[in-house]
Order: sequence, then C-alpha cells, then structure tokens
Amino acid sequence: MNKKNIFIIIGIFAVSFLSYCFFPVIFFTPKDEPEHIFLRDRNGIVITDKANEFWYKKVIDLDLNSIFVKDLLIIEDKDYYNHFWVDIYSKLWALKSNIINKKIVSWASTITEQYLKNHFFKNNKRSYLQKAREAFLAFYYSLPYFPNTLSSFENREFTKKRILSQYLQNVYFWNNLYWIWAAMEVYFWKNDLNDLDEEEIVLLISLLNNPSTKSIYDKEFSIYFEKVKNKLSFSFERKISNLNKKQNIDNFPFATMDLTPTWDKISIDSKLSLFARDTLNSTLNSLKNKNVTNAAVFAINPKTREVLIYEWSRDFYSKEIDWQVNVINSPRQSWSSVKPFLYLMALESWYWINDLLLDIENEYNSFSDDKTYISNNYSLKEYWLVRFKNALWNSLNNATVRLASELWLENVYNFYKKYWFKLTESPDYYGYSLVLWNPSITLKDLVFSYTKLLDLKDPNKFLLYNILSDPDNRDISFWVNSILNTSISQAVKTWTSSNFRDNLVISYSPDFVMWVWVWNNDNSSMIWVTGITWAGYIWHQITEEAIRLWYIKEYEIPIPEWISKNEYCLDEKCFRKEIDYDKTEKTYFSRIADNYYDKKDFKEKLSDFEEQKLQDLWFYLK
Repeated sequence: MNKKNIFIIIGIFAVSFLSYCFFPVIFFTPKDEPEHIFLRDRNGIVITDKANEFWYKKVIDLDLNSIFVKDLLIIEDKDYYNHFWVDIYSKLWALKSNIINKKIVSWASTITEQYLKNHFFKNNKRSYLQKAREAFLAFYYSLPYFPNTLSSFENREFTKKRILSQYLQNVYFWNNLYWIWAAMEVYFWKNDLNDLDEEEIVLLISLLNNPSTKSIYDKEFSIYFEKVKNKLSFSFERKISNLNKKQNIDNFPFATMDLTPTWDKISIDSKLSLFARDTLNSTLNSLKNKNVTNAAVFAINPKTREVLIYEWSRDFYSKEIDWQVNVINSPRQSWSSVKPFLYLMALESWYWINDLLLDIENEYNSFSDDKTYISNNYSLKEYWLVRFKNALWNSLNNATVRLASELWLENVYNFYKKYWFKLTESPDYYGYSLVLWNPSITLKDLVFSYTKLLDLKDPNKFLLYNILSDPDNRDISFWVNSILNTSISQAVKTWTSSNFRDNLVISYSPDFVMWVWVWNNDNSSMIWVTGITWAGYIWHQITEEAIRLWYIKEYEIPIPEWISKNEYCLDEKCFRKEIDYDKTEKTYFSRIADNYYDKKDFKEKLSDFEEQKLQDLWFYLK
C-alpha cells in the first residue's frame, strides 16, 4: 500500500471520527437537556416541582469553593484544575485495570467529560468509542487555553469553573433530579451547598456513581458509600435511612403553562389562588341544579402588572370541562363591561355625575337596510329620567344607547380603540351594539383596559371610580346592600349575557384588579344566574380574602384639581341632600324628590316625542 492510499485512509478515518464527534454537538438543541424545575410563588412557596421540557430552566450561582465541591473533586477528578480537560495518566491506568480484570472497572472520566456526556449524550450507551468521543471533545475544549501566557491561565480557570457549574446543574441525582439544587431541595430541604453535612455530602456524591440504585442500602451503593466516606476521612454514623422520593407536583398548571417566570419565581400568590379555586369549586358544586358548570378567575396588581390569580377553568386536568381552552386569552364579547368607557367619554365631554339621562325605549338607526334598532333594559323596565351616575352603575341599556347617540357613534368607536378594544369593522357594522355587547376583547386584555382607568389624578377617571365604588348608586338594579359591597369598597361592574349564557364581575382599585367569570362550556343557558348572584358571590369572597392578605388597602385617594365635595339637593328647600364628589361649583336645578326636572340638567337634546312621553308619564320639565 503506497503512502497516498495510507493518507487517504487516514483522512477518511479522521473525517469520519470528527463527524462522529461533532455531529451531535452541531445539531444539539436545548430541548435535549435534562431539566427539573422548582418554581415558587411570590412568597417563596414551592408550587411546581416537576420535569419540564418546555421554555425555561433555572440557572443558579453555585459556591464552587464550598466543602461539597472540594470533596466532589477529590472523588471524581482530583486534578481538575491542573490537567487539560482530559487526564491521560488516569486513562491509561483505567485501561490497564480493565484489561487485568477483563471487565470495565473504570473509565477515568474527568468532570469535563462527564459534563459533555450529560449535556450532549445522556441517552448514549457507554463504550470505548463513546468514551473516545467524549475525551476528544473535552480535549478540543482546551485548545484555546494552552498555558502560553498568564491571561491564558486565567481564561482556563474561568472556563473550568463555568464547566464545573454547568456540570452540577446537569448531573443526575436519582429520582428524576438532574441538578444539585434540586437534589438538595428534595432530599434535605436545603438550598445552600455550605449547609450540607458530611453524611449528606457522601450520599450525593455516591448517587452520582449509582444513579439507578433502588435503595441507598443496596449492597453496591453501600460499598461505594463507604469508599467515599473513607477517602474523605469522615467518621459520622449513618442516620439517614432512606431518601424519600418527593411526588412531582404542579399546583397551578394554568399559570405555569402560560406565564413566563422570572428565574425561579412566578408572580401568583398561592394562598390567594388556592382560596379562589376552592371558592370557585364549592360555589359551582352548589349550582349544579342551575346548570352552571364552569368559572374562571384572573387578578393582577395594576401597579406592577403582576398576575396574582390565574385560573382559566375549574379543573385543569378534566377533559370533560374543556380544560384545553384558555378562556383568559380567548376573545369574548364584552357586554356591559364596556359601559364605563362610554361614560368616561361623556365625563370628558363635559357631562356631570348628576346630569339627567333619558331612559325610555326608543328607536335608533340600525345602519342596516332601513331597519330600526329598539333599545330595552335587561329588566325590560323603563326608568324614564335617571341621573348619570345611577344610569352607569345600574347598567341601564336605554340610557346608555341614548347617551351614545348624543356623543356620536363614530366618536365612541374611536374612543374604545384607545382602550385596546379590538374593533376590526366600521362603526356602522357594530351599530349601537358597540356600547352594549359587541366589542371583542380577551378577558386578560379587559383587565388591562380597566387598569387604564386607574389614573385617578385625572378628574374624570376619579369621578368614574367614585361612581362605581359607591354602594348608594346601586339603588335601582343591584340594591344598596348587595353582594358587591366589601369591607374596602371596590369600583365594580357586572355583566350578564342574553339568555343567561354567562356572567361576569370585574372590579378595580389602585392595588387590585380582578374579574370572575361564570359560564357553561356548551354555551347553554344557566337558570337565572346573573353577575349579581353567583359571579358576584365568588368575587365577594375572593375580594375579602385579598383584603385580609393586604393586597387591597384602604387609603385616601388625593382629590384632583377641579373636583370637590358638593351638595346635591333632592327637594326645593334642600332638607334632603346628597354629598358627593363632583366638578367644582357645578349647580343642578332639578329636585327629583319633588318630581321637578329642569332642562338645564340635560345635556341631551330631547325630541318632541321624548318630551311628550315624559309629560304623559307625569314628569314635569321646566
């Protein structure tokens, strides 16, 4: 065989070996890494302890000068900081021992080789060829760091520490635990390497070499345990009889599947969330005879946008309850929850909180083929003349549509878009359904839209907040002493869809914004279940728990400029009066207790038909 052929054969062998070595490295993807996640809530309580192949992995700073790490290097790679990633002398000694014993006694793998195996080849069987690949790659890691200069030594030490840290975060410690922090947490409830005692150190090092042991008192494990103990010159008596495998948990799968954690924490409060879940389920169990099957809760801290409660169904694991649909992120028709935005627009258009609004059934342009739209209230009653604040809180449809017609529908349309409502069609397409139910928005975005109402330095948003948080304004539809009253008042809005298909309560305050939604997965109608009843019942209990946990605090909100406490006289001599926040020096002329109404308290332009109807109903207008 001539030299040319020899070089060709050597070249083919070299290319084949290099391809064998580098192919899995070049095409490696992070999803191949073993992962085990400990996720804590905002208060440090572990809420998830499970293997997870998805989007995050905890990276922690480890004390590489700790006793555990020093003892680990004594057992696994005593010359770690001195050799060039591969210990040739130990390799030769191990090969000699294997030949003498006619079986594999040792591979003499360095920490770097073990890291490469755990990182790139965790599923590969051990063989001489595999070990040659690991050794070559480990040596390849050393090439840029041969000690030619002082800086090279420093770079090499940095790389050694980095590899050692990554090794400790990938190495297998039995029971599906792939890194040192997980093993400490599960087995010993510790999270600092310096807190490990001698027996715990020996146990963890022994597990590295016996990751598939069935018991820490198995013969093979015990022999290695004593070997490590003696080599480290420890003299303790064994006290740990077993390492209990901790059951993998995920207490909040709704949140951990959808929320991006910050390092090892997630923003939800597990105590508040579990209380919400228990309240939700106990309430639904009591509503079986009313055809109510599901509910969801979502709450945030509006100041930080941190999610505190995230439950998109009553049971994540039950396929019967349509657990795969995340209703928090699903677009919904917003029903009456849009009304506060219309009334805010009216306040910005120089309406006042005690201005009179007309609440009668009336015909409006439907913007479709000469058809007319006829408004009506949810109760099918007419309230004729109502004050602005009462019309909003009692969610009167007639008054709302009349107000929208006065403000012009196109202006309302543009105003809603400023608050993240997704309006993909023209104003004429929606017609007056725009202000009652039609705008599409996810329930998550609905919460964030409401946070934009919390700029309480704005006089109009301040007035809106006071209207929605004052129980006295709930006199027509919801009663003054309703379930919507809490020990610290919240600005609250409810909706109930047509035919009782679903209902919602949404509330907002400077510290806490939350909605509770009750519905059926099959879209069937509930039996007289409204936002004021069962969604409100769930909402009330969770709100009181949030108050108890100090998520909702009571404090004086600074009064903006142009706002003051004013008297509103109910009768001519002002014997009966209300005192409420209003725009400074605003004067009203109507005396509703005397059935006297002044046109100066109307912003709306009444038609002859409307004036005549009010006169027929014995409303006297000056």
